[in-house]
Amino acid sequence: MHIFLFFILGLAVGSFLNVLVYRLKDGETLLGRSYCRHCKHQIRWYDNVPLLSFLVLGGKCRDCKERLSWQYPLLEAATGIGFVLVGNFFFVLEDQMTWIETGWLLGIVALFLAIAAYDLINMEIPLSLLVASALWTGVFLLMTLYMEPLPRELWWEARLAQGVLGGGVIALFFFALVYASKETWMGWGDVWLGGVAGMIVGLPAALLMLTLSFGFGALFGLSMIALNKKGMKSQIPFAPYLVLGTLLTLFLPKMLPQLIGQILL
Repeated sequence: MHIFLFFILGLAVGSFLNVLVYRLKDGETLLGRSYCRHCKHQIRWYDNVPLLSFLVLGGKCRDCKERLSWQYPLLEAATGIGFVLVGNFFFVLEDQMTWIETGWLLGIVALFLAIAAYDLINMEIPLSLLVASALWTGVFLLMTLYMEPLPRELWWEARLAQGVLGGGVIALFFFALVYASKETWMGWGDVWLGGVAGMIVGLPAALLMLTLSFGFGALFGLSMIALNKKGMKSQIPFAPYLVLGTLLTLFLPKMLPQLIGQILL
């Protein structure tokens, strides 16, 4: 039952993220009613039901009949699935200690999916979402010192230490790529996002995150070149692949514990 509730919550949050992604770029308030980006008509409440309204309307605005972006249902569905995975693998109703980690992970899923969608649309990573992700993760890592106390001589095994080391290693690696390429391979936003992602997964899982991120990025890039959609010098936003690599690194050890455990050893 709680999995269904996580899915519904994810759909609702995903609907909000769609508003956030579009309004953040234009500096609009998040408090106003949703409206069509084409004709500016306010969206009726029954046309604003996540996933369902898009299907009922055939992907078109009820008023102007302009096609709506597929970003709307895809981001809602992705958020719903992400929330379900968090609820399934990390949340235990009887264990209140898991509630804190679950809340943190739900926030990370929402923030990182918003960053990925924003980068896909605008080819840049919003600083406000980066700062929010870093602060959200920093607070959680500090809380783990009390949630998972370890002897002082084992400080390097603490989640806080692994997060700081993971964030530092990934940020330095991306910094080297940006500096060496003079921002032609990736931008400074990727450096900060990589640092936050490294904090989230920690060491040694950060290495798996890098492999997955660059692997998916290369696969997509080669596919676009093969389909003549992109050229060798075309810019491709990297944040979506870094976000995908980060989320998979969080969930795969729970889904495939033996296989991923051997990789991380």
